[in-house]
Amino acid sequence: MFIDKASYVEYNPEYLFAVGKLRVHERKLINKAAFTRLIECSGFQEMVSILSERNYSDNIYSVEKPEDLENLIFDEMSNTIGEIKKLSHDDEVTNLYLFRYDMQNLKLLIKAGKNSEEVNRSLLYRSVIDTDSLEDSIKEEIFYVFPDSLRDRIKTIWLEEVQQGNLQEAEILLDKLWLETGYRYMKEKEQIFLRDLFSILIDLYNLKVILRTKVMNYDSERVYQYIAEGGFIDKSVMSNSCSMELEGMVKFFQSSNYNEIIKSGVEYFEKYNSFRKFEQLCSNFLVEFVDIVKFLVASASSLIRYSVIKEIELKNLRAVLIGKNNGLSSEQISQNLGYVYV
Repeated sequence: MFIDKASYVEYNPEYLFAVGKLRVHERKLINKAAFTRLIECSGFQEMVSILSERNYSDNIYSVEKPEDLENLIFDEMSNTIGEIKKLSHDDEVTNLYLFRYDMQNLKLLIKAGKNSEEVNRSLLYRSVIDTDSLEDSIKEEIFYVFPDSLRDRIKTIWLEEVQQGNLQEAEILLDKLWLETGYRYMKEKEQIFLRDLFSILIDLYNLKVILRTKVMNYDSERVYQYIAEGGFIDKSVMSNSCSMELEGMVKFFQSSNYNEIIKSGVEYFEKYNSFRKFEQLCSNFLVEFVDIVKFLVASASSLIRYSVIKEIELKNLRAVLIGKNNGLSSEQISQNLGYVYV
């Protein structure tokens, strides 16, 4: 992998308490044995009992029926975000990363508004921006709640894409905006690990955009507008793959660090018409990267590292819930899980 471990070492004594607290949380993440029990459990109450043994005990009291478990997942991530904000001594750094969840809220509110649907407020993350203020901002179309680094571009995306009904394009461009803004900020502030984390996120986003837009038959010029800058793979190199067939794209990136993600992801897509394997491998790659600094940093990077791990745990939990609701076998559900951290 394209890393220099020595460059990632960060030590700030203010974060020693935070690091210790997060290590305790990590020991209570859902491990392989617990996921096996969840997959094989016979009913809803048994699943609730297993989760109560992990980090979910504070919120499990609200779960009375299977549908509540989806709300629990959002609540759990919101609580993780809240703890990260509380433990941070570098609000600008952590908030910029956490804006990814505000972007998710924004996309959900936009989609609901354009489809004249009622928003399920339990599926909005409690992140940096108060959700009521965010909703008011959208209704008034002034976006005053966003920081200067994002506000003008969000307004442009709203006018050029959302108002024209191009919701899918708007979602792509909002993701691109957050990633490029985060990369530039971390680079400017010499946050080396977080700069590289954003570079990886940008590469994975670009690969996802190229693969998905191939399926939707977007022209290369249009896809080029969606490709973000700041990844380890140059934007021009990414752009060269836009006009290739899927097999050609696999060969094109076979010497990159993402070879296995692309190769296996494309093979799975061609067989099952699903990007599930690609998404799974992206999550695995991220966990492997952030785990590099487990014992190297005592800083805001420690908090963001934990949020990455927690989010992937929740993706796995959601995969278990969906699999059981759809009557999949234990083996099928296990195959749908990404990297299990502990």
